[in-house]
Amino acid sequence: MDITTISSAYTAIKILKESITTILNSKIETEARNRINEALEKLGGVQDTLFYLREELSRLQSENAELKERLKEKEDWDNRIKQYSLTKTEGGAVVYISHGEPKHYICPSCITKKEIHIIQDCRSLSGRFICSGCDKQFPIDPVKHQNPHRIISHGAAIV
Repeated sequence: MDITTISSAYTAIKILKESITTILNSKIETEARNRINEALEKLGGVQDTLFYLREELSRLQSENAELKERLKEKEDWDNRIKQYSLTKTEGGAVVYISHGEPKHYICPSCITKKEIHIIQDCRSLSGRFICSGCDKQFPIDPVKHQNPHRIISHGAAIV
């Protein structure tokens, strides 16, 4: 063996070693890239899930605020309507009467629509009251017939 053969063998082994190292590094880089890509895909899935959860949280917060507002409205209505009770008047009408002053009546038809309208006295002998919300009439307080007045016409009393 001469120096040239040894040099050639050394160079060949060096090239082979570099080739194996390159192949090994390439294989490691490919595996690393594959794992990095898998991790990126999983992170993308996590990101999508977080986006969905953020949207769902926003929707639930909105729904919660709406339900709180509806609950407050219901509680306010319940507190208002507790100031009244259903009664039958002297005229036979079934209406709500106030517990506080000034005493007044409210329309039962409007109550079903969650509205309070005070029934107004029409000042008629029949005791008719009318709802300002729905125009429904109620016989609340008929005037008691007093002793009839005597009207004299041409000397004869008309009773």
